Amino acid sequence: MSISRRFLISLVMSPVWWLGVAISLLLHLLVVQIVDDKARSQFDYLADNAQTAVQSRVRSYIDVLRGTAALFQTDEKITREQFRAYVRELKLESSFPGITNLNFAQYVAGADKRAFEASVRRDTSVSSVGYPAFAIKPAGERKEYNVLTYIEPMETNAVSFGIDMAANSIAANALAVSRDTGQLVSSGRLIHITGPNQHIGLAMRVPLYRLGMPVKNVAQRRAAYYGSVGAGFDINRLMLGAIDKKVLSTMRVRIFDTGRDDEKRAAGTMDPQHLMFDSATSSSAENRSPAIDPSVDDLFVKRVSMTVGPRVWEAEILARRSALINGFDVSLSWIVLIGGLLGSTLLYSIYYSLLTARRRAVELAREMTTDLRNSEASLAEAQHMARLGSWTMDPASEAMIWSMETYRIFGVSQSRDRLRYQEFLARIHPEDRDRVRKGLIDGQPGDEGFNHEHRIVQLDGTVRWVQSIVRFGSDMQGKALLRGTIMDITDRKETMEALKRSQELLRDLTAHQDRVKEDERKRIAREIHDELGQTLLALRIDVSMLDARTAQSHPRLNQKVRDALNHLDATVKTIRTIINNLRPAVLDLGLTAAIEWQVAEFRRRSGITCDLLMSEKEFYLDDTRATSLFRILQESLTNVIRHAKATHVVIELYREAGQLVMKITDNGIGIYPETRNSANSFGLVGVEERIHALNGKFVITSAPGKGTTLTTYIPIDSDAVGNAPFNLVDTSG
Repeated sequence: MSISRRFLISLVMSPVWWLGVAISLLLHLLVVQIVDDKARSQFDYLADNAQTAVQSRVRSYIDVLRGTAALFQTDEKITREQFRAYVRELKLESSFPGITNLNFAQYVAGADKRAFEASVRRDTSVSSVGYPAFAIKPAGERKEYNVLTYIEPMETNAVSFGIDMAANSIAANALAVSRDTGQLVSSGRLIHITGPNQHIGLAMRVPLYRLGMPVKNVAQRRAAYYGSVGAGFDINRLMLGAIDKKVLSTMRVRIFDTGRDDEKRAAGTMDPQHLMFDSATSSSAENRSPAIDPSVDDLFVKRVSMTVGPRVWEAEILARRSALINGFDVSLSWIVLIGGLLGSTLLYSIYYSLLTARRRAVELAREMTTDLRNSEASLAEAQHMARLGSWTMDPASEAMIWSMETYRIFGVSQSRDRLRYQEFLARIHPEDRDRVRKGLIDGQPGDEGFNHEHRIVQLDGTVRWVQSIVRFGSDMQGKALLRGTIMDITDRKETMEALKRSQELLRDLTAHQDRVKEDERKRIAREIHDELGQTLLALRIDVSMLDARTAQSHPRLNQKVRDALNHLDATVKTIRTIINNLRPAVLDLGLTAAIEWQVAEFRRRSGITCDLLMSEKEFYLDDTRATSLFRILQESLTNVIRHAKATHVVIELYREAGQLVMKITDNGIGIYPETRNSANSFGLVGVEERIHALNGKFVITSAPGKGTTLTTYIPIDSDAVGNAPFNLVDTSG
């Protein structure tokens, strides 16, 4: 197409065209900024995910170590066979690949060295021949030893069996700090592990104290100390298992140890001695990151701190800007600029052609045809990028026209323009075919249409999830026509299923934690009652006898004795309060008695009137359900005291349709929506999790200024409650 000199002169002299040029330049700069902001946002998102993943993974590994310590707190005489079974059940290789070993180091006094070595040699709990060659390493006589006695898996860590960690001054100091403080301690430096399983690692340990011995101060902890449990971590495997491969493919991640969390630290350290992990030098070639130089330009850098046990780590994440911007983003600003210039020129040419009459009409039509084809190509590309296909169907002839992306979604080649309706249905999964057919057959013009998620089967047998949207209408001639879109949502479905499984696992873990917490409360309450309570009772008897003997002969001494007796009574009262707070003894008398006691305590502490309405028969529940229901009542009444500003509370407990229903109603200020959804509303969250753990239901009915009703439904067995008729009475006294 030739451009006349007159048109060029007119174009250059036109202020409208120059205005279009200016707008195109502004749009170009705006798109450049948007692309940069998008790359920065993507980098921040990936960096934050990497930090969260690393911190969560390390915390879960520390929880494994603490769980191992808890095993030894149940019984000081854990055998080698029990320890091996415990570690085997953890499935370290698949569940915690970054943990190379779990171990127990026993404290041995110098005088007990020979006897200790002999006992280990005779230990046949795992090996029938024992360990006849066992000896503490390194050899030599020392005042005390911290010997690695149990270590699993033994097959890959046999070289460490029998090592005295206290022989190394740095390790000895760390063990001493852990023993005296009772806190988890980290090696704080990289450990180069040799042998058949060479790696760079990190070690953490938790001290162990004898059951029943006080550990309130350093002297008591030293006296009660009998060893420690520890874990060895393979830094590379730990980090590579936590950080997403997508992050490693485009970013360089370096982890630095900056010291203990109670020390003064210099942020932003680059000291190689503090470098714990560098994805660019990873031992796994598959997951190795590009070696990005921190000093180069065109670089995004982010440093974040995280607390890991007793130490603080800094993660440095680097990525090239160019690696986060795809080719389309790079060219988009130029496409906008060129498109704007072309658009301005095209608009002016249309205007010019109208002024110069019909001579330009044919040429303009050709240009518009070209633009239309480009638009169709752009539409096809957009459908491909969005995984969204389209189709139309003539209901009378059942002939269908598919877009190119629809062919891709169904996994068939574009062999012809028109397909038949039956061929379309053949690609629908057999279990979903009738539903799709019925939706298409029953649809009428003017209906809302068909919108369903279903499965399709590709030619190679692959099953994919799609979302189909169909609208029933007509063409320009009034002939009935079906228009539909089909989107591949397989990835979204898989993500939702994974999220659902994760939520179920988290809920199971929460329920387990609640059970463990209740068991521990029960144990602590029993220990306080049996040990400390008996001791105080014996002490009070002795002081009472001393009071009787000094009443006449030593008045001044008798007054001191009476003061001591009063202190003892106050202490006993305090201990009883502590025991009741941990686990009220009234729970052992049944759920009804426990609820009545809690209501009485609520009235006494808060001064709020409270009516209790429940069956005259006892509710027979297992300990787990009874304890959970009691804790739910406790938490609900605590929320009333803290937040409701109520003057009256009604508690109802009854059975309904195989469920035990507890309804708590107050006349307080109600729950505001923003408060209900607040991130700090942990009380209600805890109540919901307890109820979900029992397969129950939790309903909140509330409005600002109109009070709140919390209703709990917990499934029970048909004979869990007596068969006597329910007669709800006010037992508030």
